[in-house]
Amino acid sequence: MLRLKFAQILLFFGLFASSFTAEQDSPLCKPPPHASHKLEKVIGQCQDEIKYILVQEALSALRETVNIKGTGHRGKRDIFTGEERRIAGCLLQCVYRKMNALDNTGFPTATGLVKIYSEGVEDKNYYLATIQGVQVCLAKEIEIKNSNSSIVEAEGYYCDVSYDLFNCVSEQIEQLCGITP
Repeated sequence: MLRLKFAQILLFFGLFASSFTAEQDSPLCKPPPHASHKLEKVIGQCQDEIKYILVQEALSALRETVNIKGTGHRGKRDIFTGEERRIAGCLLQCVYRKMNALDNTGFPTATGLVKIYSEGVEDKNYYLATIQGVQVCLAKEIEIKNSNSSIVEAEGYYCDVSYDLFNCVSEQIEQLCGITP
């Protein structure tokens, strides 16, 4: 089950690089054919970290279940809403951290995101679309954070931000480059 989840996350990352390769009439940008070796290595390291964390959480939940067995109380991990989204976001947050794309609070930076999403890019239009996409998406996330400063205290906030930024930047690049998935 855990392997399936990580396979889905790898597919998720693969879609970022490969969703743009479908034949188009006249795309405005030429995306890189695949993720860089450095990025693939960092993703692998982050997957290992997340596997360890998930195993620790599962053991903790199992201990809680054993301690409350027979009380009819449900453990906190019995129902997952957005689990795959959160895991993918935490993987992205780990990648951002390892590639120095976060500020001192753990929030993604424009410079770091552009560096990650444009690594290996040779097409000028794709690079410019990446810059613009990062600026638009990061501005949205900063506005949300500034409008409700207590939101950063929420569990998984930074993982959710990372996931939302990834989706937003991907969509922006698709729109700006005239590429449809």
